[in-house]
Amino acid sequence: MKIEIRHRYTNEVIYSCEAETIKEAVEKAVKEKIDLSGSNLSGSDLSGSNLSGSNLSGSNLSGSDLSGSNLSDSNLSGSDLSGSDLRGSDLSDSNLSGSDLSGSDLSGSDLSGSNLSNSKNLNKTIKLPIYCRWSHGITNGNLIHIGCEKRTIEEWFEFFNSEEELSTERGTEQFKQIQAVYEAYKAYLTFLTK
Repeated sequence: MKIEIRHRYTNEVIYSCEAETIKEAVEKAVKEKIDLSGSNLSGSDLSGSNLSGSNLSGSNLSGSDLSGSNLSDSNLSGSDLSGSDLRGSDLSDSNLSGSDLSGSDLSGSDLSGSNLSNSKNLNKTIKLPIYCRWSHGITNGNLIHIGCEKRTIEEWFEFFNSEEELSTERGTEQFKQIQAVYEAYKAYLTFLTK
């Protein structure tokens, strides 16, 4: 059957081919080195696919299943996912090593077991799927920001071991959420620097 991959905003056909599944079509496009930037692949089943070296920048991949996918190659030059919408996607056990994730929205995504080593542009904020009432992320490669506070791992550690209070009272559920977000980003940054 004929499958078309369309642009997320203009709805123009970026690529079309004979394929049984969207996964097969996307893998063909990547193999042919087709620029898939801005494509609409929301809700697609791309599990276990080989997308190494692909350009998916600015694409809509929200709600897609990318579990077990390879988005890296042997030279550790990963795929370009910058500015992509990955909200609610399943990236569990995927290889994102060397990929450009700058400006991507990973809110609500499953990144369990994913390889994020050598990911490019970690100096920009990356939104990880951790519930918290405030915005949070990693800025400049080593600062964990939660709400309007930006601190290093060490500075956050000192804060949690002090009596200092911000706008959230210690011992509350919201304070525990702040501490959980810190612990998650600490583990993430510690893993990247191994």
